[in-house]
Amino acid sequence: MSVYELAEACGTSPATVSRFARALGYGGYKEFQLDLAGDLAQADAITLDDLPAGSAPEVIVRQVFGCNRQSLIDTEKSLDLAALVQAARLIKEARRVLLIGIGESARVAEVGAQRLLTLGLDAAALTDPYDQIFATASVGRGHVVIGISHTGQTAHVVEAVRAAREQGARTVALTNYPRSPLAEAAEFRLITAFHERRISAAVSSSRIAQECIIDSLYFIVASWTGKGKALADAAERRVQKMIRYKEGKRNK
Repeated sequence: MSVYELAEACGTSPATVSRFARALGYGGYKEFQLDLAGDLAQADAITLDDLPAGSAPEVIVRQVFGCNRQSLIDTEKSLDLAALVQAARLIKEARRVLLIGIGESARVAEVGAQRLLTLGLDAAALTDPYDQIFATASVGRGHVVIGISHTGQTAHVVEAVRAAREQGARTVALTNYPRSPLAEAAEFRLITAFHERRISAAVSSSRIAQECIIDSLYFIVASWTGKGKALADAAERRVQKMIRYKEGKRNK
């Protein structure tokens, strides 16, 4: 619910709702809303404990798909559109974009960099802690650094984003927790609402919601540049040519 919808439902004013959120220690209603959405998401999470041994395959499939589907719905509802648009604007105007992630988030960083490269932007994914240190040591005005971490507590990512911001780079956090160290270190925050209680690289699927946000940024920037389709078509022709070349070699 927007601040206006909640105020109407409570029979009060939007200003009173905003004051209530600040009295709880939040910067405003949006921050309170994001934190609440995150807590509710964790409460409804599905884990292996919810699936007794011998559960029917159709039950497992229904719960897994339902959990992921709800997470995407919750993320879309609570996403700060203004922050998303501002991040897209920064990316479009950047001299270089660095996407930083480790583990599952590294895959999201790599996908994001590939997307931006297809738009003719200078983008790179940094997935090694040492690369993150050296690359962010020389950033400054004109650079955009996007830190990706489900928990928002990955030390290397947090430190890289914090250092980049201190040196004048524009910074964006992509995380599930709006009051995490990463969210606080970055200038802009893009928050997912993935349903997950346990943090495990083996079972984590937080990248589903993260990649939806990355794709949203990609398509927004592409719509502004006006050259996204031409570059994507050119890349598609090259890929198709490579596939035909490999098929031809196999058939010889």
